[in-house]
Amino acid sequence: MCFWGVEQEMITSLILVLMQADQKSPSDAKVVDLKDGYVLVVSASYSIEVPKGWVVSEETRWGQRKAAPEEGRGELGVMTAPPGRQTWDQLYRTSLYFILREDDGKATPYKVTKLENGLEAATFEVLNKEGFANRRYVLVRHPEKGLLALSVRIPGKDQEKEWQKHFERMVKSAKFLG
Repeated sequence: MCFWGVEQEMITSLILVLMQADQKSPSDAKVVDLKDGYVLVVSASYSIEVPKGWVVSEETRWGQRKAAPEEGRGELGVMTAPPGRQTWDQLYRTSLYFILREDDGKATPYKVTKLENGLEAATFEVLNKEGFANRRYVLVRHPEKGLLALSVRIPGKDQEKEWQKHFERMVKSAKFLG
């Protein structure tokens, strides 16, 4: 009888672990199903929308989180930074330092725009060796709440339209919290 109790406890623990793995949700953010093929990921400092069913990572100690399909090809990313007095030139150069260390490519010049929510943003791309902009970035600056660096890594030119749609949804939905 005692043996069965231990075995039953192990089975219950295993089922709970499998259920948590199936959720694909990080423990440091709330994930809410939007019922339209996307989920809302709410962290302590921001919220974004990403495709439903994708694996959403924990936030790293340097403020980075990624979302990707289980197949692992391509990804959406978000990274936070505290408020600062950097110019767009400085933010662009700093971003490129880390981006190009990870993967080589040719960066396009950045463009400053205003988002629908009134915040300023800088947008730029990194071209791969074939000349395709497989990495795209939007740096969103809030005067008091800091910076959100949003990114997409498109797995291939044939998937550009689908991935651009996901990226645009993430950018449009991004909100500073707290």
